[in-house]
Amino acid sequence: MSKITIKQIAELAGVSVSAVSFVLNNKKGVSDDTRRRVLKIIDDLNYTPNVNSRRLTLHRSFNIIVSIEAKTSPLDNFFYVALLNSIVKTGGTLGYNIVLSPESTCFENSHLADALSQSNADGIIFLRDISSDMQAYIDKAEVPFVIIDTQKSNPPYPCVKMDYQLSAYTATMHLISKGHKKIAFIGVGSIADFYLNSFNGYKAALSEANIQIPLEWIRSEAEAGDENSAKECIKSILRCKELPTAIYCTGDILAIGIMSYLQDCGLRIPEDFSICSVDDIILSRYYHPALTTINVDKDLMGRLAVEMLDRLIRHEETDTLITIKSDDLIERSSVKTLL
Repeated sequence: MSKITIKQIAELAGVSVSAVSFVLNNKKGVSDDTRRRVLKIIDDLNYTPNVNSRRLTLHRSFNIIVSIEAKTSPLDNFFYVALLNSIVKTGGTLGYNIVLSPESTCFENSHLADALSQSNADGIIFLRDISSDMQAYIDKAEVPFVIIDTQKSNPPYPCVKMDYQLSAYTATMHLISKGHKKIAFIGVGSIADFYLNSFNGYKAALSEANIQIPLEWIRSEAEAGDENSAKECIKSILRCKELPTAIYCTGDILAIGIMSYLQDCGLRIPEDFSICSVDDIILSRYYHPALTTINVDKDLMGRLAVEMLDRLIRHEETDTLITIKSDDLIERSSVKTLL
């Protein structure tokens, strides 16, 4: 049967149009008996909800906007692609269209601003922290949003985050367990909370093992945010009178840039320097030597963020802060065991 409407299903089931809408969108508010009766009619009629009808009936667009940075490191894309795959998969399962919105220098002219002004977004996912001004604008538009991978210790908005202090601690302890006592640290100073969380984990591991290292082995230049600028950090360490045997990096992007530079200098990994980091982007397993790293469960992050946002859209109760423990060490070939 073609062109069956929600109204016709409601008449056949002897219920209201709203009750049918609740069943179609798996919402509470109808009895189990009513739900079974409506679902049977839907199944018998082979009914597929019309998107436009659902939008009009429920006053929703069924669009989730994912705001992404317009300019990122080429390697950074590996991290975001894994996140986006999970977001698209989970969003589709819940009946949403996922719309990408590149970040704009002028928010008023951005795709996101247009979507909000036209009520064409049920919710927003940001793959980064946002400013207080941006949060105020979105709050005024009364559109729910979720932040993925916030670096703030006490985020003021709904988010899914990783425990990067635990990641740094786990990675550093792995290097120590392999006999390394001279361990350098390279992080991203421009992201203060991320740097602090990572450094605290690194410092806790060294303190537990009663290890002290020279301050010049701690590199936190603000520009160390991609594989190219990371090279400047390792250049500084190579100029030190005493050299480390291992380097902990706060991300695979930094680690791969450092490994590349060291190899260009004729140095060997892990024979001359052992490298350990965090992220487990897909390139880390194919780089030579394969990179030992802490797995950041990007699939889980994306899924939990979409599910949280869906509950916010539906005005259902939900945890608004989910911290994923990240101590899953992926041991590969970039770390040498010292005798």
